[in-house]
Amino acid sequence: MDATKQVTISGAEYQIGRFTAREGSWVLAQLLTKMLPSFIERGIEATGLAANRPQITESEFESLQAMALSVCRRMEKGAPMPIFLRPNTWAIKELEYDLPTVAALTVHAMAFNLTSFFDGGGLGQLLSSFKALGLARNSSGSPT
Repeated sequence: MDATKQVTISGAEYQIGRFTAREGSWVLAQLLTKMLPSFIERGIEATGLAANRPQITESEFESLQAMALSVCRRMEKGAPMPIFLRPNTWAIKELEYDLPTVAALTVHAMAFNLTSFFDGGGLGQLLSSFKALGLARNSSGSPT
């Protein structure tokens, strides 16, 4: 697994790095418990099956985005320079108001860090672990 990937956005070169395993676990927990169910349920709202799930709060979004941006670097004279320092400091000030670039970097960082979990069978392994521990529920809502 590559430690970094290079992307070009608006003519500038950026390097996307990896989350630590703990950071990635937190991001996955946020996605799997809040964001993903909301997206799925919005798709089936017309059927009346959508539950009232909590939506992601602004502070939760800010934490997710800060984590994503903190692994991004802009190449400056051949060297990677951090663009954002957590919790809320822009190392490259002009990016603070560059919505298209910041949004693209956020998506690139999330995709680069999480794709291997879904493509590599991580979700299946996680669900199997829940089942083995008796934490999974069958269709009737009872533990398996």
